[in-house]
This record gives sequence, structure tokens and C-alpha cells, in this order.
Amino acid sequence: MPERKRFQYYLVTGKATFPVAVIFCLAMTAISFGSPADLLPLFSGGLTAYLLIELNTSFSLIRTRTTFHAALFLLFYASCVLPHGHSTEAWIPFLFVAGIYFLFQSYESPYASTPVYHSFLFLGLTSLIFPYILYIIPLVYIFMLPLRSLNLRSFFAGIIGLATPYWFLLCYHLYTGNPADAFLPFVRLAHPPAIDYSHISLSEAVSGGVLLIFTGISSTFVISKGFQDKVQTRIMLRIVFTLSITATAMAVLIPVHFMDAFSILLVAFAIMNGHLLVLTYNKLTHILSWVISVAWISLTLFNIWTDSFSF
Repeated sequence: MPERKRFQYYLVTGKATFPVAVIFCLAMTAISFGSPADLLPLFSGGLTAYLLIELNTSFSLIRTRTTFHAALFLLFYASCVLPHGHSTEAWIPFLFVAGIYFLFQSYESPYASTPVYHSFLFLGLTSLIFPYILYIIPLVYIFMLPLRSLNLRSFFAGIIGLATPYWFLLCYHLYTGNPADAFLPFVRLAHPPAIDYSHISLSEAVSGGVLLIFTGISSTFVISKGFQDKVQTRIMLRIVFTLSITATAMAVLIPVHFMDAFSILLVAFAIMNGHLLVLTYNKLTHILSWVISVAWISLTLFNIWTDSFSF
């Protein structure tokens, strides 16, 4: 069939796409390797890719079994995150996807309090690294309305799950004799830093801008064609789309944590573009697949270059 003799078709259905993404991650880790700690972002990225595959398998976000969205995540993760070395922020996408996975698991569940607890537990762990993620907690409760999982038990299960990491943190600081340090994340939350874009490097700004453009394009088409998906899938994709908007707002309003918000946007980018390119074959998506490929190559070269030289 002529339609399938396209670059897009071989890109999204080819058996080599995901292995190539894995090999590329290994290569980028080798390039930036300086100490064993530099392997942590690679490990985190691999776990995140696995969870993205499980997310689609469990909830049919793309209506077919595919690893393309996970490959897309790995390719851009390796281009935009791995060259900058290791940091605790590299765990944000894994913890965030885990939180979303359990939130989706609560859909119309008679025992919603259990997955809701686990969802908020992972969001609480995320907040230990990125405290401002707590701003989206009211939004998560709103998400539970269309998921039909919000009730009195799940409401308090969410609070308990969110508080669990802080209970352990408080115990640790009581043991070390610094109990006040357990409340530092909330102090930071109450006093957000001034908006200062000097913290954002040229590499981060370019990478964030590219991802934002692609996420906006794919989300527009995915949401507009939502009638082709099941009700459950439409609800979940709208949640992902809303979270991408929230991540963008955090990147703009809290630029000192730009890369933290970027990690969340990267997850939304992979899901929305994976959905669009796997399920839609037309002139626009064919061009988009080429543009994304060229952008990935350009970002890789640009980020390696900017990481190697200081201006």
C-alpha cells in the first residue's frame, strides 16, 4: 500500500527504533561518563521508558501495542538530559510517570484508595526533589473527578500517601537532631524564587522550546481527534495534555527549576507525539516525523557542543 511506503511508517513500526534509542542512550552516557554516579540518569531513563510502555499496555493510550513513544522519550532524554551529567533531578520523570500510572489505575475502581495512595506517594517523593510539584496536587484531585475515583476514602488516601515521604524525612531529621529541616520544602513552597531567566542556559532554552512546539502541535491534533478514542483514553490524554500546560507554566514562572519542569514536559511530549504519529498517516504527520527526526539530530549535536564549550 503506497501510504505505508513512507518514512513515518518505518519509523513508528520498525523493530529497530527502540533498540536504536537504547544504544543511543548508552552512547551518550559513555560520552559524558565521568564517575559511576553518571549511570544513575541512564538507569532512571530506562525505568521511565519501561513505565511508559506499561502505561500504554495497561490503558491503551495509543490503541495499539507500540514502543515508539518510549523510544521517542529515550532519544530526546539522551539528547537533552544525559549530556548535562548526573543529578537527583534525573529521577523526576520516573517518579512522575509512576504517579500518573497509579492515578490512571484508579479509573472507576471500587478500591480506588489503594492506587490513589500509591499515586500520591510517588508525587510526594517527586516533591522532595522538586517541591513546586505540590502546586499540582489540587489539580490531581480534580483529575480524579472524570476518572470517577474521588470519594472520601480516596481523598484521605491521597493525603496520607503525600505525607508518607515527609514522615520518614521527619524521623530522619529527628534522629540527626535537625527536625526543622524536614519543613524546608514547605518553606521553599511558600517563598517561590524570583523570576530570573539567567539560570536557563542556551541549551536548555532551545531544548525546551523545541519540545513545547512539538507537544503543542501533537496535542492539538490528538485532542481534536479524540472522538476516535474510547472515553477512558480521551480522559487520560486530556490529563496528560493539562499536565503539559502545567509543566510549561512552571518552567516559565519558576525558571530556576526549568529542567525539572522540562522532565515532565518530556513525558507529555513522548505520549502525545507517539499517539499522533503511530495512529495518523497523512501529509502533515509525514512532514512532522521528518521534522522531529531532524530536530532530534540537531539538538543532539547542539547540546553536545554547548556542553563541551563554555561561552
